[in-house]
Amino acid sequence: MAFRTLYKTLFTVDILHSYFLDDGLSSYLAMNDDEKKVQLKKYNFLDYINVIPSYATQAALRNHKLVLRKGQDSFRILGSVIEENNKFKLNRFLENDLKLTFLVYIKDYLFDNYTELTKTDNKLYYFSNIKPATEADPYSYIPLSSLNDLITDDFLLTEESTRQLWFDMEQDNIRAEITKRLDLVAELDSDDLVTDEGKQILDQSIQKEQGRGLLGIIELQMIGDNTMDVIEIDSTDPDDIKSFLLEPIPEYKLHFENRKTIWKYIKKSDANELETSSVKPLTRNGFIEIDPDTDFSGPLPTDIDKYIFPNPTANIIKQVTDENTNITTTYSEIFI
Repeated sequence: MAFRTLYKTLFTVDILHSYFLDDGLSSYLAMNDDEKKVQLKKYNFLDYINVIPSYATQAALRNHKLVLRKGQDSFRILGSVIEENNKFKLNRFLENDLKLTFLVYIKDYLFDNYTELTKTDNKLYYFSNIKPATEADPYSYIPLSSLNDLITDDFLLTEESTRQLWFDMEQDNIRAEITKRLDLVAELDSDDLVTDEGKQILDQSIQKEQGRGLLGIIELQMIGDNTMDVIEIDSTDPDDIKSFLLEPIPEYKLHFENRKTIWKYIKKSDANELETSSVKPLTRNGFIEIDPDTDFSGPLPTDIDKYIFPNPTANIIKQVTDENTNITTTYSEIFI
């Protein structure tokens, strides 16, 4: 007799970006379902980001019969299940405090140019259904897919929280490894988190990964805060505690916002520069038409009808800080 192993989705994380999904001034979030499907056909989050399970999570996936699958607009974790009382029970029990941790790495060197985020040394973005003890309220949990929340700097941890997160993750990795680690982080214990030397070692380790493109961490605990659970635990029988898939399946989302810039048109042959009076979004798809009479402030060249106004690419971004107001303006330069 042949036996078939049944796998069902445990949870899904959508990864979206308005730079790729907006169509000119038409926001992806405002599109109807059919329009969104059209945009998603030419979209693949792996073009600009990669999601890699931590070493400890790779071991946890193997030990708990869980599988990682990446699609064009999301990744998901599937679990081996059997049907029981019209629900799906996981073949391997998932503990309440089991965490699955995924490192988010930037692959596209232009990501910072077209993404509305702040990157800071020693600070990582954290997307989770649990709040670190070192974080204050209000705290931003990983958004649900059903919401229109965008990823902002609210998801950026403090330096203290980032060091604690990195230390905890590395401790999990060390416990999952067969051979002994030979780096300085492996020699730290919890007391070192408050020492200058310990902080320096952790900061250097974090910065090293940031240099490789690390943006942040997705971490989901099986039983989360505020009923943001990944699974259902049935402890009716203390001798036979079970874990079940939730219905509906939890679906989370990281939706990155595209950067908005002042568009500066530079015509070197006439020594002219024209700036838009307000910021406009950077998008890879669609076209945003420029109307000189409404989009530019100040006097226009007499031969303005001969000018062309292409949309900028993400290649040339410049930030200028005003010495008097300390306000920083981001420009896209377009040579015409």
